[in-house]
Amino acid sequence: MLIIKPIQDKELQKVLCERCHVEYRAESLCYQAYDGETFVGICQFDMGQIGYIYDLCNPEGVDDEEALFIMGRQTMNFMDLCGTHEAVFSPQGPTSEHLIKWLGFRMKYDRWYMDLHGVFDKHAHHHD
Repeated sequence: MLIIKPIQDKELQKVLCERCHVEYRAESLCYQAYDGETFVGICQFDMGQIGYIYDLCNPEGVDDEEALFIMGRQTMNFMDLCGTHEAVFSPQGPTSEHLIKWLGFRMKYDRWYMDLHGVFDKHAHHHD
């Protein structure tokens, strides 16, 4: 069973970033994902007027794009619930273009952008 939860301990965030070969961002929020007892990925992000997702990746030796998709969508839903209704994906680590597009981001003004308005509403029908 996939479990995704926020990281409260910055030392743990640092260790998991190292396992994923991405820069540790002490000021960023971060989710961790586990499939049972197996660590399968992280998502580091910031929120404000526009939300930024920096890292959405698996650790070395794990290839679970579906877990990353679910964690990415959970991150964007959290942003939207907190009042951040636009998001930019600015990958600093290894992230496939397929995953970025699958999440719903599109290239706009030379960056991966997504308008979150209505995407996670109960009756929304989001089509690209």
